[in-house]
Amino acid sequence: MGLTDRLKDLKGKAEDAVSERSEQIHGAVEKAATVADQRTGGKYSERIQKAGAKADSLVDSLKKDGAAGSEGAATEGGAGEDSAAPSSEGGASSSTP
Repeated sequence: MGLTDRLKDLKGKAEDAVSERSEQIHGAVEKAATVADQRTGGKYSERIQKAGAKADSLVDSLKKDGAAGSEGAATEGGAGEDSAAPSSEGGASSSTP
């Protein structure tokens, strides 16, 4: 349980970082695509463009998840408390007999 909480926290931090710096990330992806295209002499332009588009869409989806995740965190926390209470009661009941 501790590891899962840590991973969720790291995911939240990553989503926040992407939200704050999405324009910089998009610029870096574009620059990397340009350099790769130049170094390959345009031979792989189509593939490089597709990879850049996928990277951009991933950044956009993380940005959206980060905004939705901060709203959903309170909802998940409440649901987690409710679901934890019955399982702890169930554990107590099963250990009592």
